[in-house]
Order: sequence, then structure tokens, then C-alpha cells
Amino acid sequence: MDEVTALTIDDPDQPLLAEAIDHNSLFRLDGNSYVVLGAGGGIGEHVSRTIVALGGRVLCVDIDPDGVDAVATSLRMPSLVADVTTEEGIDVVETGAIAEFGHINGYVDVIGRMHRKQITDYGLADWDQDFRVNLAHAFLSSRRLSPLIRHGAIVYVSSVMGSHGGRTAPGYGPAKAALEVWAKELAAEYGPRGVRVNVVAPGLFLSPRVVAAPRSPNDSRILAGRPMLGRLGQPFEIAATVAFLLSPAAGYITGTTIPVEGGSLSRDSTGLDDLLN
Repeated sequence: MDEVTALTIDDPDQPLLAEAIDHNSLFRLDGNSYVVLGAGGGIGEHVSRTIVALGGRVLCVDIDPDGVDAVATSLRMPSLVADVTTEEGIDVVETGAIAEFGHINGYVDVIGRMHRKQITDYGLADWDQDFRVNLAHAFLSSRRLSPLIRHGAIVYVSSVMGSHGGRTAPGYGPAKAALEVWAKELAAEYGPRGVRVNVVAPGLFLSPRVVAAPRSPNDSRILAGRPMLGRLGQPFEIAATVAFLLSPAAGYITGTTIPVEGGSLSRDSTGLDDLLN
């Protein structure tokens, strides 16, 4: 029997036989091209490195010229400096992606920033800023980059705060919730042409900001004790989930949000467990 790849489904009404699948390629990205928005550090750097390690090519994009140049040079991949929260910036990315790859197999958007402020001091300007920083790029990237995709995938990075209330960043959660619904709308629009759209929602993880924040040993123990795994997440674990969603192994997953939070959202929400300790 001739071998077929995981993406080759000649007759959608018939199941593919197990021996007909190239299982070695299910979790690979060989020969595929992607744009990573926010590749200059943090999760974006991890995502870029993971894609390349799995055989893919990456156009690294960031507003930080030094960071994105360092990552791209290390990977021997092209880079662009652009502010993708603006139309001018995303136009630069579109032009660059066409010049480098012609078409792409998808893109990953990790851009976002938490604006900490008490809700009593939070104003309309703060609200507008949070939605622009955390959502405008998702709208603009979908308009300019999705037409370049041939049978591929889009992944946005949200936050568990998009589905749970908090008291320290009033606009961050609502903006991330809107991002997750936007991804569902894109999934519905692009699904018929074979493009999947998903979201990864990290919990608290060991980002440079979290590590640098002044915190007492007791506070650190409290934060690490919230996830069921008893530790905070690592950035590479988020990148690995993103890469899975880009791969053929996730070929029937679209329009969904996958939490990567060590089980913290599944803990007892009543507080009774803490009373038993």
C-alpha cells in the first residue's frame, strides 16, 4: 500500500488505515514556513526554536531589534523589526513573508502585555490601551497573513486570565477573552479552506518578568503551590503546545483554547481543601 502523509485525505468519507499513515511525520514541521510575531524573546523565542528544531522555517518578527536579530541569527533564519499593532507594521510583515517564503503554512502570535492597576484607578485610556496591545495585532495579522496560508494553522497565545476574574489587571482578562472568541470566528471563516485556528492559554510560568519580580520566599511557595504539579510552568512547555497545534498531529483541532497551567484551573474552587491541611 502506498504511504500517505497525515494531511493527505483523498476520501473524507472513508477512514484511513493505520498502516497508511506516515506516523513519523505527525509531530514534524519539515519544510513548512511560519511567521512568529513576538519572536525576540520569552515565549516567542522558545516557539521559534521549537519550530526550527522540528524542521520548520521561521520569519522572526519583533519590535525589539536587538532581541529579534539575536534569535534569528542564532537560528540562521530571517528577521524583521515591526510594530504589528499598527497597519504599517503588519504591512511590512506581509511583504517580508512573501519575499522570504512566497506562501506560509501558518503563523504564531505571542504578543501581549499585562497592565497592572487597581480597578478603582483604572480609566478608559487604560482600557483602550489594554485592548490595543492585546488584541489589535490579532485582528491585523489575520487580515494580512491568513491569505498567505496554504492548508496550515494559526496559533494565538492568550492567558488563563481570559476565563477567570482577577483584581490586579482589569483589562487584561477581558482583552484575552476577546482574543479567544476572535480565534473561534477565524476558525469558522478559514476552516473550509483547511486552515485551523487555535489558542494556547498559559497560566503563571517562569517568564523573565516573573523571575525578576521581587517576592518573598513564602509568596513564591504560594504561587508554585497553586498548580497541581507543584511548580510554575516553563516557557518551552508553552512552545511545545504551540508546535503541536501547528503539526499534522493536531489536524482535527480548531476553534479551541488549550490551557497550559499545570492543573491550577482544576483545583478546588471552594477553598475547602485548604481547610483540611
